[in-house]
Amino acid sequence: MWLTNGHWFDVESAAFRTGDIRIEDGRIAAIGDAPSGSETQDMEGRWLLPGFIDNHVHITLDTSTASGNNVWRDALPGSIAIHAAWNARRLLMCGITTARDVGGWDYHEIAVREAIDAGKIEGARLFCAGKILSMTSSSTPYYPGMYEECDGPAEIRKGARKQLAMGANLIKILASGAVNSTKYERADAIQLRPDEIDAAVEIARDNFTHVAAHAHAAEAIKNAVRCGCRSVEHGSYADDEALGLMVEHGTYLVPTFCTAHAFLKDPKFADQALPHVKERYKSREVMRQKNVRAAHKAGVKMAMGSDVGTPGNHCGENMQEPVLLVEKCGLSPSEAIIISTRHGAELLGQEENLGALARGLIADIIAVPRNPLDDITALHDVDFVMKEGVIFRDDRA
Repeated sequence: MWLTNGHWFDVESAAFRTGDIRIEDGRIAAIGDAPSGSETQDMEGRWLLPGFIDNHVHITLDTSTASGNNVWRDALPGSIAIHAAWNARRLLMCGITTARDVGGWDYHEIAVREAIDAGKIEGARLFCAGKILSMTSSSTPYYPGMYEECDGPAEIRKGARKQLAMGANLIKILASGAVNSTKYERADAIQLRPDEIDAAVEIARDNFTHVAAHAHAAEAIKNAVRCGCRSVEHGSYADDEALGLMVEHGTYLVPTFCTAHAFLKDPKFADQALPHVKERYKSREVMRQKNVRAAHKAGVKMAMGSDVGTPGNHCGENMQEPVLLVEKCGLSPSEAIIISTRHGAELLGQEENLGALARGLIADIIAVPRNPLDDITALHDVDFVMKEGVIFRDDRA
């Protein structure tokens, strides 16, 4: 099959080109002019992009409540897996063809991944971290299905091996405290120490994978980078030294900038949150805007991550992250697209399969009705989604 009469985004030149795309056996077989008589799908002048990659999602979490205090405590058996499956499909339909789940709930997300891979249900391609490795924490009761408490290198090694044994594709750690936590936990405080982070990275490398480090605090970011974590999630308090280390080591920043916007956009919703959580979101939005701008200026490599799963931050609204990176943080539209495609694939180690429209790569293709280089909000209007050569959404009529 050929996709004809469209403009396709070339990640090498960061520009759109004209040409038809041939799909064969789930991959891009050629880009050129479709021969006469070929099976075609007329794209009607649409703007074609590689399927977007969201490197920070939590598909098992319920975003409809502003309280992060153990939202599944009264859940019936099966509820979490059904919810996660629904969210995985919402990711796909909004143009996220691949996602990295960096903290699930009792491995329901891994069951969903397996069902998607087997073709039993529709959803984004998932790479899962299983449970997050955390020190003994006051916030574990908030997330009893998400946190694996580990203290000291030996327990970290055991916890990392457990996640891999349960089917995890990568390891996620808490190098600092979190925003959605108890009032006794500070996001700007260190949690796992360097010897503990080293242990997690050691196990990941033994198993040909990587560590994603939740790190708001500046010293936590530095610890994560020096120990060899592939990505820093959030990076809220990064100072110049931390940013310089990230550039030096080639560490990816997954900024998750849209979380405060998503939380605060409905004041009535935000008012239902725990007071200390609401105050944290309000106080950090401007600071994080400056931080992302500083990281961009410093040349830190970024990958897109929406952190859907946080309160008010719903699966299916993931495109608010690249849009806000342009509107609020100074990235160009082409930069936002590239960090959402090619950089995302590189972070996952999937650049030979994903992240671009090029011969030999998997045919993950989305389309929008307007040129997103002129109007980045076109990303909110995805009306065509192909994953691995199969059309899952086509609303153009």
